[in-house]
Amino acid sequence: MKRVLITGSSGFIGSHLVEAMTDFEIYQWDRNQGDLKLPQDFPEVDIVIHLAAFNSTKDFYLKGFDVIRDNILTTLNLLEHYRNQETKPLFIYTGTPEAITGATDYFGYKIPTDEECPAVIDDVKNIRWSYAGSKLLGEQSVVASGLDYVIIRPNNIYGPRQKNHFVDEFIDRLRNGDRELYGWQNTRSWLYIDDFVDAFTQLIFKEEAKNDIFNIGSNDETEVIVLAEKIAELLDINPSEIVRKDAPEGSAKRRMPDITKLKNITGWEPKINLEDGLAKTVRWHLELK
Repeated sequence: MKRVLITGSSGFIGSHLVEAMTDFEIYQWDRNQGDLKLPQDFPEVDIVIHLAAFNSTKDFYLKGFDVIRDNILTTLNLLEHYRNQETKPLFIYTGTPEAITGATDYFGYKIPTDEECPAVIDDVKNIRWSYAGSKLLGEQSVVASGLDYVIIRPNNIYGPRQKNHFVDEFIDRLRNGDRELYGWQNTRSWLYIDDFVDAFTQLIFKEEAKNDIFNIGSNDETEVIVLAEKIAELLDINPSEIVRKDAPEGSAKRRMPDITKLKNITGWEPKINLEDGLAKTVRWHLELK
């Protein structure tokens, strides 16, 4: 039985992976096990899945230094430990498509966007790019570590247990009487968490995936206002009540991944459409309260 360390195991993606990976000996690591920024007695494993990160969108603006420090130091600490072990694990790292937004928004790189797109940080003076910068450096660190790796770039994953991201925050705001929608004219490609876990667990065990970068996301590009109206309807709120506001400076206008490379290796296709995924997510929120 393969031994797998999952950092951020109590988080949104991590908790779903723990539930799905029942055929493995799972070592869970979150804040209760110790500070990932500091040397730790990490277990000897065959695979490291490094999910732990400072990734709340609000924090990109409010706690940029903390985002950079935590995301970089945790990654370097794990890499430093495992690259010096006699038995070296496969290192799975989650990057971000945000690191290529400048290439699509300002230099016209194609959309859907493949993994070969140049990394372009939009505006160094805009602290909103703290997260993208930290994850980009994380990707480079993984590549330079000497470990075998797979880098995953999740694209707008949503579903039950998510916190501090667009879908769950908008559900909560609507339920609390807030009808403002920022970035209504932008587009994204949302993928339900079960589909993400399915793609992730298929991909990381493919020999052809080693030492490469992969997008995981949806084929469908949807305007933010369309998604918001679907959520409102599920909550029995009139979509006409939504107040359209401009996006914060630096928010990507369009984002849609090219998932051809993922499909070619795994044959994976998303199974859960946006309507069904949102219905499951809203139902989970309603059951909480």
